[in-house]
Amino acid sequence: MRLFGFFSFLTIEPVKLSLKEKGIAALACLTAILLTGLLTRACAVEPASVLVASMGASAAILFAIPGSPLAQPWPFAGGQMSSALVGVMCAAYIDDVALAAGLAAGLAVLAMLALRCLHPPGAATALAPVLNGVHPSMPNLDFVLVPVGINVLLMLALAWLINRLVLRRDYPARLVASRPANDPGSSQGNLVGITQADIEQATHDFDHFLDIGADELQRIFTRLQLLSFQKRVGTMTCGEIMQRDIVTVEYATEVEVAWLLMHEHRLKVLPVLDRAGFVIGIVTRHDFLKNLKLTPYRGFQDKWLAFIKNTPDINTDKPEAIGHIMTRKVKTLPAGAHIAELIPLIVDEGHHHIPVVDDNGHFLGMVFQSRLLSALFNHCVFKDGAS
Repeated sequence: MRLFGFFSFLTIEPVKLSLKEKGIAALACLTAILLTGLLTRACAVEPASVLVASMGASAAILFAIPGSPLAQPWPFAGGQMSSALVGVMCAAYIDDVALAAGLAAGLAVLAMLALRCLHPPGAATALAPVLNGVHPSMPNLDFVLVPVGINVLLMLALAWLINRLVLRRDYPARLVASRPANDPGSSQGNLVGITQADIEQATHDFDHFLDIGADELQRIFTRLQLLSFQKRVGTMTCGEIMQRDIVTVEYATEVEVAWLLMHEHRLKVLPVLDRAGFVIGIVTRHDFLKNLKLTPYRGFQDKWLAFIKNTPDINTDKPEAIGHIMTRKVKTLPAGAHIAELIPLIVDEGHHHIPVVDDNGHFLGMVFQSRLLSALFNHCVFKDGAS
């Protein structure tokens, strides 16, 4: 037992991935290395120069922990290329293999740190030309271009394609660039009152490298805040506070008909459903106004009437159906979702009305910002009254 405790002390917390994510990471690594090897072989002059062994370690970083600073494009490309150059120089000018290997690894790490492109597999790339048994009189820069350069380009392209388009991951992650406080895109920290600049300032005080980006730290802190809020509020779901009697339209509903519905019922939003009851879009008054194309030489009323009225002719140069002007990217939440999931959508993303769907994705109702505030107010009042 003591021996087991000693070894458990030496271990670290394992990477927490679900079984599905582990399988996806392994399959992504397999695909990336296979395609990189095949494409490099097609481009290489020498058939033997196909892959650098360190690309296997890079693949593990790129696809298992794509949010890490070590997995971003510049650390990967810059780290591999600078390390390859260092290794080639050491192999050419230092005859002693042990000394050349030590200098290659040490100088590669130093170069990566100086260039702000730390990528651990790069140190292995620096050893490759030293340990291949050939010590030319002049640096063999071909190794930097083939296979390392081609490997890096192909792996980087595959990392972007697989992570972003296949696995739907945010790659490359935004890790460095801080936005000014007045930038509209800097609303990510509105929910918790902490910006990227705050996180970078706090992490700057650490005297060691943190293998996590500012975006991920912000998401973790936001999630902790929402979990704390969820404990305080209790089990209150979107289905409990949603409004059910919602007027809806279809894709082919005429623009004029939709506008009359909004005017008569004093609506701010119209969900657009297909015939099966799935949400395919949403229409607000802004969607009507953004299609007017106002100019200083024509009045609003003339433009509005020309836009809203149906065109009697067969041919038209303006939207006639509501599906032509609707916003297609719609955030929906299931009825069983906790109301805490509404808060980032409202505070950080600016949604004032969120469609609620059942387990099969069919439209059930809407949660408006005002209903959420009312529910929270009533909860606080009753909780204080009960105490």
